[in-house]
Amino acid sequence: MQHRSLTWLASAFVALPLVACSASGNHDAGTDGAKNAANATPPIHVSQTMVVLRDGRPASEENYRQALADCRKGSLPTQPLGDDVVGKLGRTFYDVWYEGARLSERADRWDYQTAGTCQFKPVHESTLAIIKPGETVTVDLIGKTGTRQPSEGVVREVGTDAAAEHAAKPAESDDDAALRAAVAAQLNKQGQGDLMARSAGTDSAAGQPCKRLDQPGIGESCVWSGGRKWGFSSDVVDDTEGLNGRLDSILLWRHPPQGTGKQWTTEKMTVGAAIDGKVFEVPSGISLTTAN
Repeated sequence: MQHRSLTWLASAFVALPLVACSASGNHDAGTDGAKNAANATPPIHVSQTMVVLRDGRPASEENYRQALADCRKGSLPTQPLGDDVVGKLGRTFYDVWYEGARLSERADRWDYQTAGTCQFKPVHESTLAIIKPGETVTVDLIGKTGTRQPSEGVVREVGTDAAAEHAAKPAESDDDAALRAAVAAQLNKQGQGDLMARSAGTDSAAGQPCKRLDQPGIGESCVWSGGRKWGFSSDVVDDTEGLNGRLDSILLWRHPPQGTGKQWTTEKMTVGAAIDGKVFEVPSGISLTTAN
């Protein structure tokens, strides 16, 4: 009987693109009578920063600094950004909370625009997304508007750790290797070669254990490895900006190749410490509409 990682590979070869399992609204909680492992998830809080780099430096901040320098060389009236804003440019600051079948994510993004040639103004976006049994809500905290729709909450199944299984089977057969090579070739042909993540050992971040994975064209990442019993996978890497990348795995850090691309860092992660239940509630003063 093949181990789970090879079953995944065979499935990927037959049906592309590959979609991560168990996402709210896209998962049948009753399939095969599976128990929802998310129900037992303890309080978890993660604080992270994502920044898009270019040659190892924050791209948006570098663009601003160059534009400001060009403005100061000329005679046009110039209004720079405050220093506190400059240090946030191109960054998205995340706070994510988990508890049971609930998940809440607040994201604050910073950029800039020009009013006139050299009048720089900050652009701040702040959003809140909540998934819980009964509803999923997305909120624009700046505009005070949001949308709600029915939801079964967060659903995860306890999977088998592929790395642990592979350790029990140290020698990979020729057929296994051939299948891996065939799937890799097919994924590359489909433009999805980044799905083939190679294990690169273990590490820790923010006091939490993580599994290092290396992906061609995307870079090296470390995915939280302490949540298997609650259905979190350390074999899945997803740096999608949005809730889909949060449901089944927690990316603790990522270093893009050649310093160009998305860089993720985790400043804080707690597991088991009490959190304020208000993070799973819509703030007052928000005008909500219901999606069909």
